[in-house]
Amino acid sequence: MFLFPYLVTDKRGEPNNMVMWSLAAELLGLIIHIILILYYHERRLVSNSRRKIYQVCLWISVLTILLNIVCVHMVTKPAVVSHGVNMLLNSLYFILCVLTCSVMAVYMFALTLEHVYDKRCLRITGRIVLILNIIFWGIVIWNLRSGVLFYFDENQIYIRGPLNRIGYLVMAIEMLMLVLCYMRNRRSVSRPVVRLIRTMPVIAAICIVFQHIYKDLQLNGMFMAIVNMVIFISFQTRRSEVDSLTFIGNRNSFFEELSLRIASRQYFQVVLVCLKQFSLVNEKFSYKKGDEFLYNIARELDHILPGAKAFRFGNVEFAVLLPYATEEESTGSLKRIQERFEERWELGAVGSYIQAYFTDVMYRGQEWNATQIIEYLESGIHYAKKEPGGLRRFDIKLLEQLNRRKRILDIMETSIRQRRFKVWYQPVFNLKTNRFSSAEALLRLRDYDGEPVSPSEFIPLAEETGLIDDLSWIVLEEVCTLLGQMRDKIDSISINLSMQQFEDRSLCARIHECLNRCGLNPDQLKIEVTERVLLQDMDYMKRMMEEMTGEGFGFYLDDFGTGYSNISCALSLPFEYIKLDRSLLVRLPGDSKVQVFVRSMVETFHAMGQKIVAEGVEEEEQIELLRQFGVDCVQGYYYGKPMPEDEFRAAVAKGWEEQRR
Repeated sequence: MFLFPYLVTDKRGEPNNMVMWSLAAELLGLIIHIILILYYHERRLVSNSRRKIYQVCLWISVLTILLNIVCVHMVTKPAVVSHGVNMLLNSLYFILCVLTCSVMAVYMFALTLEHVYDKRCLRITGRIVLILNIIFWGIVIWNLRSGVLFYFDENQIYIRGPLNRIGYLVMAIEMLMLVLCYMRNRRSVSRPVVRLIRTMPVIAAICIVFQHIYKDLQLNGMFMAIVNMVIFISFQTRRSEVDSLTFIGNRNSFFEELSLRIASRQYFQVVLVCLKQFSLVNEKFSYKKGDEFLYNIARELDHILPGAKAFRFGNVEFAVLLPYATEEESTGSLKRIQERFEERWELGAVGSYIQAYFTDVMYRGQEWNATQIIEYLESGIHYAKKEPGGLRRFDIKLLEQLNRRKRILDIMETSIRQRRFKVWYQPVFNLKTNRFSSAEALLRLRDYDGEPVSPSEFIPLAEETGLIDDLSWIVLEEVCTLLGQMRDKIDSISINLSMQQFEDRSLCARIHECLNRCGLNPDQLKIEVTERVLLQDMDYMKRMMEEMTGEGFGFYLDDFGTGYSNISCALSLPFEYIKLDRSLLVRLPGDSKVQVFVRSMVETFHAMGQKIVAEGVEEEEQIELLRQFGVDCVQGYYYGKPMPEDEFRAAVAKGWEEQRR
């Protein structure tokens, strides 16, 4: 079956042997190609030049195999098929064989140079391949008269010419070019391509040897099938590097791309795009439509500029890798991407404006690695979210800020392990009893050189990185220990908790455990809450505060007067104390309107059963006015700055009057 007997002779017309040509391998190769085509077209991929070339590889291979089958069948029927038809079909087969190998070579050139911005090498190899094919086509045309490749004698016997195997020379030249191209750009070649380049010569050698031994087998189609299958497995099914939703590269492939570009010292620009409030798009159009918007955005970013390559960096983040030439050009590229997000994104009959944050990093040979660049992008987008225009370009200043953040983070992590954090206390003076009745616990940190690190710097960083949880428990342990030792001298101490602590369902249990260990009651520990924490989830905080108030804990509303929703918070939540912010007291002595406002606030909160603490008090005139208004307690430099524990103990033991003397 599938055997075609035919007499083959050499150039001299002497019979070599009666060959029983077998097309079994060709038919198997054809089946493999059909399977590859079906699987390839089943996958929804963003089209690019490399995938288009591979698609051409598959179809031209199928066409070559089919033509070979036809040619073998035709030459066995000289009585039926004319000499001219046989010459034409076999000539076309010779052309397609070489052309198929050339298309595969072009595809492998594209793979080898995929991570190289300078495409001169690709253009040169492409031209050489084209020239080789034109020369070969000329030989095929010349063969019609000369028979240098093949011809049919008067008995329609197929005779090989002296240049019958010249197609293999074209393949060898293309293979040599591929190796040279790899050697020149090896730092930019990915590992899968390296494996392919090392594998192809071995596969070719095995097929040539096998063909020489088994001359009755037609192996060209099978060789094509093996090559296309290796390529398909290596590059068309790499799901670990392709985002399953948008079908562009994912974060892993982005990391690999950066590494290869850096290894070969290619200059590039990366623009990171973070979509704003994309959840609103999902809510408005459905999650399915939202996914389709993401797919369209990814597809457009992948082709938005010459040389652009897009990756899905995060859930709603896309990194666009671009070649870098000049500062002016990079600014223009960034502007072009920004301008696209000022336009409407269309999706069939629906559309939406989708805004975004932007940052970019430019690599110009710095001693950076891929991990650092990703870190810089994340840092840039973090600051972009704080900018009015939503753009923050990565520069020296931002690099210094990032290095400072990393240093502070390292200091914090070390300080948690080594217990280097110190809890200081700022006394709170009770105007009703004329004594230090309480204090606010404040965390303090020094760097490795002994210089103080501002809480405004390390507290937000601790909240971002999750270290705030460890810091809060350090403060709680220190405060409970001090309260246990000073229970007869001070009524309470207040601590600050973040949203992260309130979301911990074991919060109350942990606080009670610490209080019980030190022999304390819940009303001796006060908890300060800022408006910023409350607004993260007002309903949840209300439930949590009511639960903890029922267990005996008291709450302070911190920084009253700095936000628009403070009054609403004070009215709707169970606060025991309201802390008036320093900004209300600065103009208190000389501004009658401020005096009226503060007096009315004190009266209002007292009427609701809440007490008042005035923060930032620094002058005696302020004290007298606050006393007249009925303020319960004051806190500020007038009575004492934040101080270490031993100084706080001494201040409470002496009392205010003795300190004044």
